[in-house]
Amino acid sequence: MKKLITMSILSLCVATVSAQEQADTLYISLPQGKVVKYAVSDIYGMGFTAVEAPEFPAAVTAWSFDKLTPATSVNMLLGKAGIACTDTLGRMKIADEQYDEIKTFTDNLVSGMKTQYQIYEKCYDWVRKNVTYASGYVNNEPYSVFKTKTAICQGYANLLHVMLHTQGVPAMVVNGYMQSGVSNGMLYGMGHAWNYVNCDGTWYVSDPTNSGQYQMSNLASYKEWLAPTSMDVVLFKEDDCWINFNECFLNICKVVTDKNVFVAPYSTHGYKITCFNPLEEVPSNVREIYIGANIESMGENIIGLNDKAPSVEFVAVDPKNKCFSSYAGAMFYSPGYKPTDVYKTIDRNVPAYIPAKLRRLELKAVENYASGITYGKMTVSGHKGIEEIVFPKETKSIEGGAVEKCPNLKVAYIPTGVSVNKSAFTGVHADFEIVYTE
Repeated sequence: MKKLITMSILSLCVATVSAQEQADTLYISLPQGKVVKYAVSDIYGMGFTAVEAPEFPAAVTAWSFDKLTPATSVNMLLGKAGIACTDTLGRMKIADEQYDEIKTFTDNLVSGMKTQYQIYEKCYDWVRKNVTYASGYVNNEPYSVFKTKTAICQGYANLLHVMLHTQGVPAMVVNGYMQSGVSNGMLYGMGHAWNYVNCDGTWYVSDPTNSGQYQMSNLASYKEWLAPTSMDVVLFKEDDCWINFNECFLNICKVVTDKNVFVAPYSTHGYKITCFNPLEEVPSNVREIYIGANIESMGENIIGLNDKAPSVEFVAVDPKNKCFSSYAGAMFYSPGYKPTDVYKTIDRNVPAYIPAKLRRLELKAVENYASGITYGKMTVSGHKGIEEIVFPKETKSIEGGAVEKCPNLKVAYIPTGVSVNKSAFTGVHADFEIVYTE
């Protein structure tokens, strides 16, 4: 039996229509701005059954992290997550035989050490004294650093992590800023990598590159020097997803649901989840995503869902969300969105996220200008699913390269009078055509 997904249908509420008629009537948006009206009884007569759309996650009382004080955030998170989150080697690459070689060396190095802190100090001292900082490109994977004794900060941290892991000392690698500061309400500084280490129940902040080590609880001693923006561990594992700390946000890093619909959770362990940037591929069974009012970022590089959700057809955003909105199954920036990268600017009329399997993209005029909207280069790029694209009535011009590398795009609906550059659409279907609309 066919199913009618109510969230996928545009229901228009007309002021002159009675409440009872609204309840009994569906208005469905069709190409070229056409709208057809159906009685709900007619829909059921066609063999469809109604399916209720999932609800957005309910807002609950939860702690919101300040993106400008990430050392405090990590302090709180590790106090809650404990050492269980350090059960892997994070994102680094190392073969078993390479790991075993480093373990044999470290076993000999720490022979006679009785406490985790003594083992840590021995490994820390060896790395900071024996590894030389590289002046150019270098392989920072731990085994390469172990053999060449040359690295930048990432390599120092990676090798120390592996050495401690071989001895059962909980540790992780973090990335962030050194000599951090705040500019225009955003965090900035020199990119850096270092470690967090737990010795006998106490967390330490360890910077082998610069010979710095601090007790994590003593925030004043290092928070201005080392500002962690991401951690290479999974902090919490929920039923449908895993959570990490990424770009100063508590982030959904992996979706593990076996359902067709994924509803992003509002919080975990009393902390608000504010980012949805998966680092691993979303399961192919997930076709729809529902995002609540809590999500403030999709990742600064906007590559997570765009790259990691090959089967998603539709996204919906809670109308209460101040940073994003959804329109006809795609996702757009709202006026409340503010990037955390001090150098980044946002064109809010360009989609924030287009599901990979979305066939019809309707662009939304988020910001209107007196002279109209100009869609510039890479408004839509590299999308393999889109077959139709609709430009809003506020469109003034479409510049060269605005829509590119969309091999299945066959039709663009453009308001009459819009200026269209001859190279506005490139890498599209061989039968591509422009249809001008009133």
